This record gives sequence, structure tokens and C-alpha cells, in this order.
Amino acid sequence: MINKIENTAFRFRYVLLGIITACYTIQYMNRVTINTLMPFISRDLGMNAAQIGVGGALMLLFYGPTQLLTGWICDKIGSKKMLVFSIIAWSIITAWLSEAKTVGEWYFRMALFGALVGTEFVPSARLIVRWFPATIRARAQSVLSWAWIVTPAWAPIVSTGLYQGTGDNWRMVFIIMAILGAVPLLLIIFAVHDRPEKCRFASKDEVMEAYEDEVSRGLITEEDVRTGSVHAIEGKAKSGSLSFKQIVATRGFVPLCFIYISAQLVLWGVMTWSAKYMEQVHHFKVMEMGVWTSFYFIGGAIGSFLSGWVSDKLLGGRRKPMIIFCFASMIPFILVLATLQQGVPPVLLLLTLTGAGFFSNMVWGPVLTLPADMFSVEVYGKAVGFVNCMAYMAASASPFLMGKLIERSGNYFWAWVWVACTAAMGVVASSLLTEKPRVRV
Repeated sequence: MINKIENTAFRFRYVLLGIITACYTIQYMNRVTINTLMPFISRDLGMNAAQIGVGGALMLLFYGPTQLLTGWICDKIGSKKMLVFSIIAWSIITAWLSEAKTVGEWYFRMALFGALVGTEFVPSARLIVRWFPATIRARAQSVLSWAWIVTPAWAPIVSTGLYQGTGDNWRMVFIIMAILGAVPLLLIIFAVHDRPEKCRFASKDEVMEAYEDEVSRGLITEEDVRTGSVHAIEGKAKSGSLSFKQIVATRGFVPLCFIYISAQLVLWGVMTWSAKYMEQVHHFKVMEMGVWTSFYFIGGAIGSFLSGWVSDKLLGGRRKPMIIFCFASMIPFILVLATLQQGVPPVLLLLTLTGAGFFSNMVWGPVLTLPADMFSVEVYGKAVGFVNCMAYMAASASPFLMGKLIERSGNYFWAWVWVACTAAMGVVASSLLTEKPRVRV
């Protein structure tokens, strides 16, 4: 067992983490841009609040099943090939979104968009689990989560700036983003490897650290790792594979699914409606809307890494306390957000947005590490793919229900109450979670 990993010399895994996060950030920018420019897209296509919700729901509904298939494929062929496919598909569908002329075309493109870009998350998270030792995984996963936390902090500013810079042309914004897909594609092709022993920049010590979990469990030997026996490592490690039925039957897996569902319901409710809320309730102009919406996500970036650090360092790898704390703490801020009206003091709005973002995003580091605590790395893809499939299919209800609530009530109060209720479900689900040693296979 390698001790005091945090104090060792430079490791290539940190470069890999930076590359994966940067690539995911570029891909994720499209989803943020869709929501940020939705006031203008909806006016151009003639969509009402309920139809906006349907578009967001279709994306999530088709995104979910792809996660299940992607996880299975990743465990079979590796993460790198899946990421290459994901980036190419993302670039094509992003360009095609710019061609939508009717509400029906927008629905179809959003459904296909969800199905194709559902291939990006599982391979990214799986690479981190493969390269990072268990003692620092929550922090590494929290950095990956910045792709969907930090991106909404700056992407609204960039997307609204591009919108104005292209003569209020939202279609051209999507064309520009599609071209940017060349950057993550080249990074993945030339700098990412599925396993550390295949990377010439990874030292023997780093490879040993990556496999210390399998060595301690007897799946492979230290000699296999030291000699760099790639075939022996792959063959012996994969001998611990589990079926979907065995994964679902594992104690604690069902509460884990509901934790993921709660987290995604909160995320996509906020993602879909925050920009519209800032425009309609607080009457911000285009650039102001982007800046103020970003405060929620700036708070989230800080909260996400802090929770990963606390889970890894102070709690000795325990995830449950941080997840409960996250869900419970966000509820008061969401409820305050529901009551704010136009003309409230800017400081109050700033603190509420930042606090809501801080606590609601503390979940990601611990929750993304939980499947790796429960299962071997070789079945992490299937496990995460399954829970994400369930989570996104359920989360597809959030944009739609919030749209209905806004349309019926004429305000955002009950929509934000819905978000608070989904957080309450997260408290209940995480309280049922039983933390235990990794599954022995």
C-alpha cells in the first residue's frame, strides 16, 4: 500500500485530469449556451414556457439510456475510444442545432443531442477512477465536476457576448462552438490513455498507486504492476467483473440511484430556468443576466472541491455525511430564492445565489466516488452508467414540471419549491445509504 500519496512527486494523472476536465468543459458549454440563449431561441421559434420545458426534458430523457450503454461499452473497449466518438458526435449535432426552424425540429434535435452527448460523462469519470488512488478520488472527481459547475459561471457571459457580437444571431453561436470541438478531439487522441501502464509519462510508482486497490484485494500482484505486464493486469483485473443484476442487487445501490436522481433533478431544474428567472423576475439585460446567473455556479465550484477534500481527508473516505449535509443545507437557500422579487437588494440576491450554488454542488465529489467504493474499477462504467441512466430519465421531469408550474402560477415560486422538494428527497435517500468496504469479487 502506498502511503502519503499527496506528498509524492509530480504525477501525470494530474495532467490527465486537467485534459479531461477541459474537454468536458468545451462539450458542456453547449448545454449552458442553450439555456442561456433560450429567451432568444424561444422567441425565434415561437416556444412558450411549457414547450421550453419539453425540449429540455427530451434531451435528458434520451441522454439517460445512452449512459447505460456507454458504461457497458467503456468496460469492454476502454474510455478513450468512447470519448473520441463523443466529441465527433457532439460537434456534428451542435452545428445541426443551428438549423432548427420550427418547434418540432427543435424537439427532434434536442432528443438526438441528448442521445449522442450521453457518451461523454461515463468515460471521463471512469478514467479518473482508473488513474487515481481511492484516497484522493473524491477530490479528483470534484475537479471533473467543475466542467458542469464552473462552465455555467462563465459560459453565459461568453455565449451572450457571442450572441451580441454576431448581430444577435444565436445560430452562429452554435456554429462557432461546433468548430471548437477540434480542440478536445486532438487532446484526447494524443494525450489520453485508458491505463497508466500504457502511458510513457507515468512512472512505475504512479502505476502502482493506480492499482493499489486491486493489489490489496488480491486481483493482481505487485509484481504484475512492477514488471508492467499489461496483459496480466488487464486479464486479472477484469476477472472481477459483475453483471448488471449483481450490481443492482448490491446493498446500498438503490439509495445511491435515488441520490443521483435528486442531484440531477436539482441541477437541471436550475440549469434550465435560472437565466429565464433572472430575465423575467429581476428584468436583467442580456449581459447582466449572464453575470448574475454565474454567481450560483461560482459558489458551486468552491463547494464541490471543499466537500471532496473533507470527504477524502477529514472523514477518512466517508461519503455519506457530506452528501446529507449538501442536500439539507441547500434547501433554505432555494426557498429564499423562491421568495425574492424584483428590486431586492443586490447583496441579498448575490448571497442567496452563491449559497444555493455552494451547497447544491457539494454532492458531486463524494457521490461520483461512491460507485468506486462499492465496486471494482473494471465495473465502474456499468455501475455509473446504470445510476446515471435512472437519474437523467427522472431528471427529464424537472424542466418540464417547472415549466408547467411557471405557466400555471405566472411566477417562479412553486418552481423553486419543487427544486427544494427534490433536495429533500436527496436527504432521505442519503440517510438510507450504508457505507461499507468495497465489494469483494
